Amino acid sequence: MRRRTLIQSALGIAAMLPIPRVRAWAIGAAFPGTQEDTLRKLAATVLPSSLGRAGTDNVAAEFADWVSGYRPGAEMSPGYGSPRVRYKATSPAPLFQRQLQALAVGALASDDRSIRRQQLAAELERAGISDLTTAPRGEHVVSDLMSFWFASPAAHDMAYQASIGKDRCRTLESSARIPAPLTRE
Repeated sequence: MRRRTLIQSALGIAAMLPIPRVRAWAIGAAFPGTQEDTLRKLAATVLPSSLGRAGTDNVAAEFADWVSGYRPGAEMSPGYGSPRVRYKATSPAPLFQRQLQALAVGALASDDRSIRRQQLAAELERAGISDLTTAPRGEHVVSDLMSFWFASPAAHDMAYQASIGKDRCRTLESSARIPAPLTRE
């Protein structure tokens, strides 16, 4: 038995325990669990095709890591000019798991990408989501995956076709230099 299989099995058992905190932690730690292929298909559907399948799979893996690493109750930055400290809400992992299960047999069931996109747009409309946020909010796996990527440094670099490195510290000496164009790997 592979180590990954053993860990997933242990987390699956912990997720069935009648202890709410342990259950929520186990579901979050095991995300996306059995829905890994669905998450990859979702990423390939909603993210730019120019990323290629390997690129969208990488984003799906990064998003899964973000969800797995989510810690409810963690202190958040209060934001500029705000004295109130905010705390992270409950983990979105259980909601995302249910949504991925529903999408697997619903909006993502088609082999045609354009049909999947239309059905996902209708799904977001039914959920009352009309805009992407600057960071995932735990409302819907579709919009949160998109927000996760489109707010990333890689998305900004791709949009400007330059190595801007959003959210990365640059020295004052290099701040006046125009970012280098992106190179194809």
